[in-house]
Amino acid sequence: MTQSKKRILIVGRDRDLMTQLEDLLSSDYLTVQSLSFEDALSEILLGEFQLIITETKLPDLSGMDLLSVVGGLRPGTPVMLIDDQLSAKNAIAAMRLGACDYLHKPINLQLLLMQIERQFDLQRRTQVATASLQSSTASQTETLSISKTANTSSTERPATLLLTRQQFQHINMELTTLLNHIRAHFVGLIDAEGNLAGAAGTLEDYDLVLLTRALSIDHTATSSLARMLDEGQFQAAYLEGVSSGVYIIEIREPYMMSLAIICSTEVKPGMVWLYAKRTAENIANFLANSKSSETPISPLQITG
Repeated sequence: MTQSKKRILIVGRDRDLMTQLEDLLSSDYLTVQSLSFEDALSEILLGEFQLIITETKLPDLSGMDLLSVVGGLRPGTPVMLIDDQLSAKNAIAAMRLGACDYLHKPINLQLLLMQIERQFDLQRRTQVATASLQSSTASQTETLSISKTANTSSTERPATLLLTRQQFQHINMELTTLLNHIRAHFVGLIDAEGNLAGAAGTLEDYDLVLLTRALSIDHTATSSLARMLDEGQFQAAYLEGVSSGVYIIEIREPYMMSLAIICSTEVKPGMVWLYAKRTAENIANFLANSKSSETPISPLQITG
């Protein structure tokens, strides 16, 4: 029986490095290339990878942001970060976020290959150990398996992992349009578990991990105000800083999600709310219509 090749996602803006990695890995592994955070997020949502290699600097968000997203969407998937130059601050941050390795340019390709093989060897050993443990506790495992199956229905999985490629592309089109209309710094759609379903713009001085965690919290005060105003579908909140403001619109149906906008305080709030609510309505309507008219694609199924 032939063992299927392991899949590696390579993310970066350095075309020369991407070509080198492709030449190095394509003979032994199935490689997929993404040139931006947005493209990489799409691939991660719709398929599983046994390893992700990403540059820290990307055209939109960063490799650190991608690392934090992988931890929520595909826990256990090893991520290697490649920096333009050695940075102790970035190395520490990468390890804290769960990176399996931190490298910097110029890359020693043979050393990189050894590190990749080491990661896959560790995965094999872990799988063997897990199989051995399961066989020794078969009855307990069967009970847990039944319970796990009952608790992982499609309605209970994170909304982000239920999106099809068409839905994901439509969401990012809406977010990019909103970004350009109001000249925002960043626009993102986050599900109730804190997973990023789409993004446009750059964060720069902001922390994506803190933002997604904050938006995964149950906003009971906002819900109470919404009930008072008889607003069942959309709920809104606004936080203003010295130079930037954060606008949040919660979408209730068909999935619980938060639309977050970060823009300058010089932008008129009325214009932001107008375009933001329109975007939230467009996204909610599209998801509702596509959910009712199409058979959902499993996030593990590769399309295109």
